[in-house]
Formats: sequence, structure tokens, C-alpha cells
Amino acid sequence: MDAKSARVRFDLRDLVLIALLSAVGGVLSTYIGYLGNLINRLFGVPFGAGQLIAGVHILWPLLARVIIRKFGSGTMTGLIKGLVEFLSGGTHGLVIVLVSVIEGLFIDVGMSMSSRRSLGVMMLSGAVASATNVFIFQAIYFANIPLPLLLGMAGLALVSGAFFGGYLAWDLHDLLRASNLIRPDPGPEVKTKSIHWRRHVITFMVVVLGLAGAATYYITINDPFAASDVVSIEGAVSSPYRIRLPDDDFPVVTVIAELRGSTMTIPAREYTGALLREIIEGASPDEGATTLRVISSDGYEIELQWEDVRLDEALLLAVENGSVRLVAAAYDGSYWVQQVRRIVVK
Repeated sequence: MDAKSARVRFDLRDLVLIALLSAVGGVLSTYIGYLGNLINRLFGVPFGAGQLIAGVHILWPLLARVIIRKFGSGTMTGLIKGLVEFLSGGTHGLVIVLVSVIEGLFIDVGMSMSSRRSLGVMMLSGAVASATNVFIFQAIYFANIPLPLLLGMAGLALVSGAFFGGYLAWDLHDLLRASNLIRPDPGPEVKTKSIHWRRHVITFMVVVLGLAGAATYYITINDPFAASDVVSIEGAVSSPYRIRLPDDDFPVVTVIAELRGSTMTIPAREYTGALLREIIEGASPDEGATTLRVISSDGYEIELQWEDVRLDEALLLAVENGSVRLVAAAYDGSYWVQQVRRIVVK
């Protein structure tokens, strides 16, 4: 009885490990979102291609599950990771907590298919868990996207989850065991073997590139201390400034708009805020200015023509859930930038 209960009870070491992996995964989620935006831009699409790295979100609960070897460790890691991501200002809000919990639950169920550590089971668990986020987001955000596109996104997430989740977790677990950084699996004692770095070269390269990219992102792009309701107006302007919305110096406008994107739809409703053209004119743009770059806190950006902005009566910045959103009634949903931090005039 005691032995059985010990297998399902989390000890202090387990809880510390879950907290550590959850914190790392939650904090890095913003950087992963930024990479997804870069991939989308590279492929020339507003959404979808970023699913190529969706499996990185699965790595942390899967690694916790294979190290701790107790049902529930994946779900618990997913829950705490989602909360960390939400509290650190994730663009998906509370929805990300639900998504992370479901991903962790799929990992727990998948890993229960075998009592032994298996690369095949880990890759399958990671693939299925990663693909769930596609369907959950579509269901929550009422997206009306073509079935082939939905299945294509799910396929990318499956491949990503199998590699970045399953394979990397399996290989990292090998490295941790060989380095004696974690206790060995229960069972007959096995002699400690030296690390053969050639076997782990792929994982080593992914980790090094990931850490280098994350360091660059957090040093040069991300500003965790920036106020979420403050936007910087800069670039080809005579009087750059920072505006905290709402601002009484600018007239308030209310529009009814519907967000219609390739993977997301938000029904028509009222949005209240300040016209973008008024805010830009407050910085006195140069006569030769032609475009605006609207940049979010995670590096996502879109470009608008200044002449079009000057004529648009329904293009505004509105405060939504404590952060600034660009409401672009006449544009595709990919232009509705969330968590706007900078507007650069060119």
C-alpha cells in the first residue's frame, strides 16, 4: 500500500523540478511566440507557419513527465507553465492556461501507454499534445478557416511536437542521466556511461541556438518593465513622445468593427479609443514620411501607409485588458496588433 501511494505522491524534489521547468517554459513562451512571428513573416502568411516550433511548448511538461515518472506531473507542469505565461503578459490571456493544461494531460495519458521510457511513445505523445493547441484555439476564437488550412497547421504542430517535444525531451533526459544530474530510473543498477557528444549533436545545436536567440531577444527586443498601456511614437518625427492611453488630449472615437483573420474571427462589437492619425500627428511627422511600423511587445509588427492612415476614420488605438490594441476595421485580422509598444514612422 505504501509503495503504491509513493508512486503517485509528489515529493519535494518533484515539486521543485515541476516549478523550475514550468518557470523556464513560461518565461520563454514570449520568445517562442516571437520566433513564430518571424517564421510567419518568412513564409509570407499572417498565421500558421509558426506551428513549426509549437513543439517547444511541449518540451517542458514532457521532460517533467519522463524525469518524475508519475502520472499528473505533465498536467501540473502545464498548469503552472500556463499561469507563468499568463502572469508575464502572454497575448492569449487566460486561454493559454487551459491550452497548457490540456497539453499536459495528453502528455500524461500518452506516456502512460508504456511503463518504460520509449522514444516512439515520447514522440507520439509530444506530437498529439502539440496538435491540440490548433484545435483549441480555433474552437475558442470562432475561427472560420478552410479545413485544409486547419489540417495543415495541425500537421506542422504534429511534426514540431514529435521533434522539439518528444525527441529533444528523450535526448535531454539521456544527457541529464549521463551527467548524474538526475537520479537513475528505478530498476537494476546500471553502470554510469560517459557522454558521447556525437550522439547529442542535434540537441546541443538546438539548445545553443535557442539560448543565443533568447538572449538576443530579451536584450534587444523584449522590455519586461515597459508599461502595457504606454506606446512610443518615434522615427521620422520632429517630436517623438510616449503616450499613455486613454489620453484626454486626443478625442475619443467609438467604432463597430469585426476582426476577420485567416485563423481567427471576433464578432462585431464596439471599440473606443484614439484615432491613430491624431496620435501620429501629435509627434509632427516629417514631410517625407510614407509608412508606419506598428510593433507589439513580442516583436510582431505590421506596416501601414501613412497616406492611408491619414484618411482612415476607423483606425484607432484602444485599451483592451490593460494593454493597447490596434483596431483596424478596414484591414485583415493580422493587422489588429495586440500589446502595441512602438510605432515607428518612416
